[in-house]
Amino acid sequence: MAHGNGGNRLQRPRRLADFINYRVYHLNRVALGAAALHLRARAGVTRREWRMISFLGEQPGTRLTELAESAGLDKVLASRAVHALVERGLVRRETRSQDRRAAAFTLTEEGEAVYRTAFAQARDFNTQLAACLTAEEARILSRCLDKLQAQAGAMLAEAQALPQPEDEAPAWELQQLWRAEKG
Repeated sequence: MAHGNGGNRLQRPRRLADFINYRVYHLNRVALGAAALHLRARAGVTRREWRMISFLGEQPGTRLTELAESAGLDKVLASRAVHALVERGLVRRETRSQDRRAAAFTLTEEGEAVYRTAFAQARDFNTQLAACLTAEEARILSRCLDKLQAQAGAMLAEAQALPQPEDEAPAWELQQLWRAEKG
């Protein structure tokens, strides 16, 4: 999907394949598909499981609501995923003495081993994906992604203030459901 004069096409798209969202979506879809196959083959985890394990590896003692938010999942999907990891012996559920209803989750020793294996695999995949860029291109892309993320966040905040049809779920809630289904 090579694009000559790419900057102009991104700023003034003439067809669907020129839109930033479209290009990023397809890059994401292909890269996530390949990464998922590598994670499954080398670490024995799905993408959704990897997200849960990685957040718990970086933030032990996380509660389900925080875990769901961090992973971009609704609470039901996050609950299913974390409980499947508990059943596999990768995650431990701990009840806090102050609030017995609010459980926190941490990785077990086996979960830590899977985390290290999966993290190394994900890092290697990322390195291989970025290998087609020069160091300068990688720095520029990182800056561009930061700027696009900030702009998209501002545009989302603005769009959330738009009136929504009364008989439909707010668009942001629908987006959360869509993200959870992709998991």
